[in-house]
Amino acid sequence: MISAGSASAQSAVRLEISTEDLKEIDRGLQERDILKSLNSEKDKTIAELERSLALARKELELEKRENEMNVKIIALKDMEIAALNRNFDQMKEVADRSLKLAETAKPKSNWEMIGLAAAVVFLAGLVVGGI
Repeated sequence: MISAGSASAQSAVRLEISTEDLKEIDRGLQERDILKSLNSEKDKTIAELERSLALARKELELEKRENEMNVKIIALKDMEIAALNRNFDQMKEVADRSLKLAETAKPKSNWEMIGLAAAVVFLAGLVVGGI
């Protein structure tokens, strides 16, 4: 048993604390320190989880943007293919017209036929090169 005394001008107060009480107070303080430590660890864990969540959200947003860009790229490629198909059809029409003109005109020499074929190839090159 520990006793503490305090003297004042008028009276003396005597305080008695048992060893069991001191042990109980010590256990309480230790438990409080442990709980503080656990709370600190929980706070750190929560902060880390919040950072991870923020990163995951950013990553998800970037993936959404990437998917949108891929959809746009596919749409552009589809438009390019459609334009090439139209030009190919136009080239076939020009070639067919040229052949019909060649048959009806009946050129006098092979040089005229070669010139007409060169003109068709030249026109086809212009159409394809214009894309």
